[in-house]
Amino acid sequence: MRISEWLRGSAVLATASAIALAGVAMPAPATAQSSPSPAVASSEGARPNILFILVDDMGFGDLSVMGNRKVATPNIDRLAQQGVLMTRFYDAAPICSSSRAGFFTGRFPAEVSFVGITAAREKNAKLGQADWLDPKLPNLARMLKDAGYATAHIGKWHLGGGRDIGDAPWPTAYGFDESFTTFEGLGPRVLVSDEERNLSDQSAELGQGPFSWKVKKKLTPLYGDKTIDFVKRNKDKPWFVQLWLNDVHDPWAPATKDLAAVRGKGENADDEKFLASLVGMDRALGRLIERLEAMGEAQDTLIVLTSDNGPSPLKRYMKDGATPPGSAGDLRGRKFSLYEGGIRQPLILRWPGHVRAGHRDEKTIGHGVDLLPTFARIAGAPVGADARGIDLTPVLAGEEIAERPPMFWGYGKAGAPDQPNLSPNPRDVSPRFAVRDGDWKLLMNAGETDVQLYDVVADPGEAHDLAAKQPAIRDRLKAKLRGWMAGLAK
Repeated sequence: MRISEWLRGSAVLATASAIALAGVAMPAPATAQSSPSPAVASSEGARPNILFILVDDMGFGDLSVMGNRKVATPNIDRLAQQGVLMTRFYDAAPICSSSRAGFFTGRFPAEVSFVGITAAREKNAKLGQADWLDPKLPNLARMLKDAGYATAHIGKWHLGGGRDIGDAPWPTAYGFDESFTTFEGLGPRVLVSDEERNLSDQSAELGQGPFSWKVKKKLTPLYGDKTIDFVKRNKDKPWFVQLWLNDVHDPWAPATKDLAAVRGKGENADDEKFLASLVGMDRALGRLIERLEAMGEAQDTLIVLTSDNGPSPLKRYMKDGATPPGSAGDLRGRKFSLYEGGIRQPLILRWPGHVRAGHRDEKTIGHGVDLLPTFARIAGAPVGADARGIDLTPVLAGEEIAERPPMFWGYGKAGAPDQPNLSPNPRDVSPRFAVRDGDWKLLMNAGETDVQLYDVVADPGEAHDLAAKQPAIRDRLKAKLRGWMAGLAK
């Protein structure tokens, strides 16, 4: 299949059967898209490689291309300048494991029993969270492997394995040819010797694969080496690498030179550790991209970069009245919250010669579940009927997608105790379920309490609850959310 054929046509919405499963009516199709311009589409070359970079706990405003004025992230900014930057992209959840399940399966994570993070067995059972992701579910790795790609997962996993769970499937059970993770997964892995040592010690006791030890600041350079090694051994076919990083997840352990470079730029010592970790990650990614370019691989590679949820809200980092490190910009909420700051992210898509370079898309609404149908389109792979997302390939050509089906979120499970919300700011603690349809977003708890309604286009900071003033819109979205919640795994 030629690249021009992959990118041609309108945005492909999820199938009618998938929408029916979500408990909502099939919306009108997205506005028809014209064929991409010759500068974007090409009839030459094989299917692109795909490098999916997911940053743990990076906020909406943390990149300098998104407004960070404390430090610069030039290498990630360059990806945005050479590609497309979407600013209205959403995670599938406000917390790591569930967000990752959404990216990986193309399903709203609460539909597959992911309502929080995979933790210890007792806690998972209490909160209604699965111990691990079902390996039989359709997912990015198996889809691309079946389409002829070499596949590898490198970095944080957090979809099962770790703590007291030693019988979870290895990442290779999901369609990866190879995997290399850390203490939140099994199989070959590196354990952190300086930070979160308790979790690494628990992982070591589980066995289930060879492991070594390194300090945290050396993880991302190591992951870069692993990526390059995998690419070198698989240059005869298209490859997919899922590179999931955790540099800016607390506790931070930056290199000494990076900490010295940001001295005085943060609000306090914790903020400087965060900023130094961000700078170090950006430099490591720049080095990785340089190496891919030197190998002749970067030109034929679609690089996708985003974050799994908003920045940390933890009280222990609120020194002298400061907000915790990491920025949600002007958005309300942080990690653990279904307000915009907990789930809204930038999405960068860079594919030299095949995207509208330097395009900033401020209108298309994207979601984590969209990556699976988008990658399927690019790889020429079929999309299963249960996929919830839409194909974003028109965005690569600089074309905005006007409409999409409703998007749903669930943080916690109806009838189970609440998932933890560790925010010290009561204003950031959101209801546990949400739906966005068009410009409108409704949030509510199980039992339909604390119903809130926002026009998130006119009011992205969610300062004005319009539930009482817009009863027709409120009740319409309540019905959609109620129907979706009724169909969740029991």
